[in-house]
Amino acid sequence: MFRLFRHIFDSDNEEHTHSIYERRKRSAYGNLDEDLSLSKNKHILKWWSRDHDRLLSETIHQHQWVWYWYIVDEIVAITPEEIIEVWKKKDPLCSTYDWYNVLMYFARSRATRLGLTKTIRKPKWKHCPLCGRMFVEDSVPVPYIERLGIDQLDFCTPCLAICFNQSSGDSTLSKKRVLNYLTDLADVLQQVPPQNFGEGKDDFIDLSKEERLAIFKVLRRKPTTKRVKELFGSWLNALIQAGILEDGTRRTARGTQCLALDGHVCLSLAEKTIDDFLFKHSIPHEKEVAYPEGGFRADFSVNGIFIEYFGLKGDPEYDAKTRKKQRLCKKHGIELISLYPSDLTSLKKLENKISSVKR
Repeated sequence: MFRLFRHIFDSDNEEHTHSIYERRKRSAYGNLDEDLSLSKNKHILKWWSRDHDRLLSETIHQHQWVWYWYIVDEIVAITPEEIIEVWKKKDPLCSTYDWYNVLMYFARSRATRLGLTKTIRKPKWKHCPLCGRMFVEDSVPVPYIERLGIDQLDFCTPCLAICFNQSSGDSTLSKKRVLNYLTDLADVLQQVPPQNFGEGKDDFIDLSKEERLAIFKVLRRKPTTKRVKELFGSWLNALIQAGILEDGTRRTARGTQCLALDGHVCLSLAEKTIDDFLFKHSIPHEKEVAYPEGGFRADFSVNGIFIEYFGLKGDPEYDAKTRKKQRLCKKHGIELISLYPSDLTSLKKLENKISSVKR
């Protein structure tokens, strides 16, 4: 009756491949037959509410044919933990099948019974501008849909795999071709390219189709990380030899981009000051960490604490964005340290302001 998610990724005989990351013509999700009797589970119906039905509708509207990948987490998020725990203990199905799958199949069955799945649009056939081949939208797997958006699936999976996957790239590129690749990537991004650009979940989510196409055309020529290291010793040396980081900085219309002492690419000298402070004090940190929602990124994250440098305070549009970030942190229980130009006038001030991250 129940099957694990892995059954969704069946072999693609039509395209003679067992990998969903190589197919264009068939759905990545197989066929999931609905058992409407599953929607009559009295143990779930005991605590199920109108809010849960509303959640089904909203999730289907947002995620279309992959909605069920998200629905269980959404249900758990709006349901008191003690209710979920009691249900898992009392529902006999949970002793035979994984509770996650029990709840997911209940949600699928109920959504079908209520007619909510009828609103799911039919995946479109499209022409991939990178390879020139036709593909169907639902051949794109969930990890790629999350990077592009359900309504912006304009490129086929095999082409995206070349651009996204960490292990992809040409291991035979010459030094000249690698340097050309780096300069082209820096030009199209209009910033110093980080070594793992393209692998991040949020690298493309806010870009237009035209912007993505321009970047993907360059990424299809990328070298492997191993090849860069073989030729240049490090990504930093490659950037310097490509002329992207003359004297360690790059000036653009957005500010002075530069490298911090730990190799992080900073979008301003102020960011470099903060990054170098964290590095010198042996405080592990990440850059450009995504907010839980809103498409924003935090300048730094230290043990789950966000550090933001608000350098343009006083600009109405910028201040509005600052307030949105602060509200999001409050909503999701994230500690936020807000830094301003006055906090960087001395290292002592900076240390006092971010002392909490040393706890």
